[in-house]
Amino acid sequence: MQIQLSKRAPPRDVRASDPSPMEQERRRQRRRITAAAEEEPRSVHDVPDELLRLILLLLDSPIWLVRAACACRRWRCAVADGGRTFLRLAGSFHPPAVVGHYHVRSCRPFAFVPSPALPIDGGRFSLDFIPAIKDWKVADCHGGLVLLRKLGGSLANLIIVCDPLTRRYQGIRHPSEKQLDQAYAAGAFLLDGEDGSISISNFRVLHCFHQGLRASVFVFVSTADGAGWRFLRQSTDAALAGSTDLSIWAWRPVKILDKSSLEFSDVDLPIRIDRSKLPRGSAFTVVHGAGPNPTSPPTTWIIHVHGDALEFFRLVRGGGAWVLEHSIPQLSEATRGLPGCHKVLKWRAVDVIAGGTGIAVVSARDSYKRGWLFSVDMGTKELQVVPEDRIKAYHRTTRTFTYTLPWPRSVLACLPP
Repeated sequence: MQIQLSKRAPPRDVRASDPSPMEQERRRQRRRITAAAEEEPRSVHDVPDELLRLILLLLDSPIWLVRAACACRRWRCAVADGGRTFLRLAGSFHPPAVVGHYHVRSCRPFAFVPSPALPIDGGRFSLDFIPAIKDWKVADCHGGLVLLRKLGGSLANLIIVCDPLTRRYQGIRHPSEKQLDQAYAAGAFLLDGEDGSISISNFRVLHCFHQGLRASVFVFVSTADGAGWRFLRQSTDAALAGSTDLSIWAWRPVKILDKSSLEFSDVDLPIRIDRSKLPRGSAFTVVHGAGPNPTSPPTTWIIHVHGDALEFFRLVRGGGAWVLEHSIPQLSEATRGLPGCHKVLKWRAVDVIAGGTGIAVVSARDSYKRGWLFSVDMGTKELQVVPEDRIKAYHRTTRTFTYTLPWPRSVLACLPP
């Protein structure tokens, strides 16, 4: 007897089965989204407002931020949203843009030298709108303003605060001569106004005078309801030596004047140079550089020059202590063998004539009064001879002042159509 076995149907493949209704609906949604994306390509205008503001905060120059605000109505509203909140936040994230330097020279007049990184017209920052400008010299730059002092330092003369961008200025008389009998002006510095902002009508001027071994400090306050000088304090054992965001007072002991709080503090610099040897005088210069990342505060150094020896002290953020980061016992030995530098047994005079952007420019002269310029990268302490194409800019320069472009104080939002 023959038995015929029937073939069993193969097991049903679940994966090959029809999708469930829920899966079908998901596929239809994906197809609709894909079709919409193909019909209407996404652009930068589809970026959410919160993400757009984060992108604009990455712009590290006020020039680029203003250009972005002029690009379209939506970007301008993003910058102007919340009044000055966005602009203050952007300014706190990035250091001001350096557009150039005012060079004070041994031969008049001073000159503005634009930064090679920015293609700008240097004539835009000329101070030719100041009457008798050849009789003045630059004393400080801060917040887009320039402070001028009369040559000669007579107390009967004025000081001038001006804004090169708006070509506005105002003169300020020195404190009463009765308060400064037999005194001479030692330094003048620009500060923010008492509300933390600065403009041609809202600023402060810190003015130092020497009376023998005493140093008197006055502060001029310019506000909408009037202006005037007020006495800050007097020191009997200090002398003003240099300034940027900090004012350094040197001798016995070294003192720091915080320009925001106007408070003095003693500084314990770990000086290793034997200052009992000639020359007797020391020079101190403050140099600022970029922080380790865009959101960190700038790094601050003090350069101490004694003869042809240099010491570099760095401020440790948080602790407020100064550490000896680098030293050059003899500049003549350190520069020997550099391309373009002649062999010199010892430099007769050494000065730091420029700083403020992480690069210090050191001027050195030999016994025959021949001069060379060296640049020091404050981050790496690399020493180089200044290239010949830049030497002309420093011709007879005794000091430079860094001019930074201020972040815009306000941007008006566009009106609705």
